[in-house]
Amino acid sequence: MAEQLTRPIPRISGLTLERPGMLPLFVFLGLVLVVALFFVWTRLQVVGLDYDIGRLEGDLRKLQAQSRQLKLEVASLSRPDRIEALARKQLKLEFPTPRQIVPVRR
Repeated sequence: MAEQLTRPIPRISGLTLERPGMLPLFVFLGLVLVVALFFVWTRLQVVGLDYDIGRLEGDLRKLQAQSRQLKLEVASLSRPDRIEALARKQLKLEFPTPRQIVPVRR
């Protein structure tokens, strides 16, 4: 067995038969690993962004509902009959008498 390990590499007309180098194999495996890691990273980014989009859409729906509620509240609070009732009761305002109206001339 020791004879096989130390025997010289045969030469055929100036060509030497050697074991193939391991460097190209490691380079290839490294590139495959880099591409695979890049693919996994991009998929994780997509999943994370998908979660963010879902959360933001939920926030948007809540804010739209709140906006509708506030618009309804503005409409109910700005009714002229309500404002007139508040002016009469709380502020003790009254309509002016004809003597209190002064025409403005140009």
